[in-house]
Amino acid sequence: MKTIISIFLFLSLALSTSAMDGYFKADTVRYKFDKMLIEVASTNALNKTPHKMSMQGRVEQIQKVLAEMTVVPPADDEMITISFRDQGEDMWVWNFKEIELSRSKRNTKSLVVFDDGSTFEKDFGRYCIYFSYRAMEMKIFVDDLDDLDFFLSDEFEKKGQQSEDFLKMEFGEKYKKGIIAWLDLRGDEVKANYQNNNKNLDMLIISGGIGSGWIKNTFVSDINFRLGVSFSKKGVFKNLYAVDYNMMYDFSESNENKFFELNHFLSLAWEHNFSDVTGQDKWYGFSVGYLVKRNNDFFMDNTFRVSVNKKINNTFMIKPELYFNDFFKNVYPGIRLSVAF
Repeated sequence: MKTIISIFLFLSLALSTSAMDGYFKADTVRYKFDKMLIEVASTNALNKTPHKMSMQGRVEQIQKVLAEMTVVPPADDEMITISFRDQGEDMWVWNFKEIELSRSKRNTKSLVVFDDGSTFEKDFGRYCIYFSYRAMEMKIFVDDLDDLDFFLSDEFEKKGQQSEDFLKMEFGEKYKKGIIAWLDLRGDEVKANYQNNNKNLDMLIISGGIGSGWIKNTFVSDINFRLGVSFSKKGVFKNLYAVDYNMMYDFSESNENKFFELNHFLSLAWEHNFSDVTGQDKWYGFSVGYLVKRNNDFFMDNTFRVSVNKKINNTFMIKPELYFNDFFKNVYPGIRLSVAF
């Protein structure tokens, strides 16, 4: 029983190091009001609506900061972007560490034209208020900074709730595809247009590689092959299910007649990406394997292997392991580093 408990503790401790500190902005929704355009890029458009973001308190703090600054109005062909970055660790506590003002020329006007002939201005306004934390970025476009008072009005509460209800009705809480939408809230009813972002990135994985490690105080090498399926969510690969075949060899019994002999393991593996940021993957997983072919005495008959997989990058993976035979007998650890081709 102690051996079994130690195995589960080993797996738990190894997997507990994973962290969800990265996000990919998979959804983008633009909300058009009479004197304002709001663009929200987030990992979940249904949970990151302007109405849910407690904008009254945020805008009051923004206005307080702006009141202490001198902002020269932009020229007719300019836009001023005011960026608030690196706020507090908690999304509800704002402690701005960096505030930046920048001016840009507006020589062109960007419009989105939909199939029904309606248009949507993408760069509305003379001012852009930009702020972000790890799960969301928001841009507020206005012609005058006094227009930010709209967030403090009952009309914003009404329109915000209206847009939130509309998104829930259109997509539902369990919608897994990326959302790119334009919502026109200037009338009594919500008018919406959508951009197709439903690409299916699921794919078949066929790969090979080499590895080396330390087992039974012995240096061990291996050649490995993988066949698997990877599933994506909102443009990011999240889960991988695979069958691995490893041919392991060591030189402990080498002589003039034989240099090494292979021991063959067949494993089932599952891996999960704990990051939602594309290009910043955090893959962790585990696998269970069995010695399907034994050619020397390095491993005993009926040997099993339990591995925790930590992907360092697209090439390297480290694997702490436990080996045992029969029903958790003769347990001993190992560790391997794999290099994928």
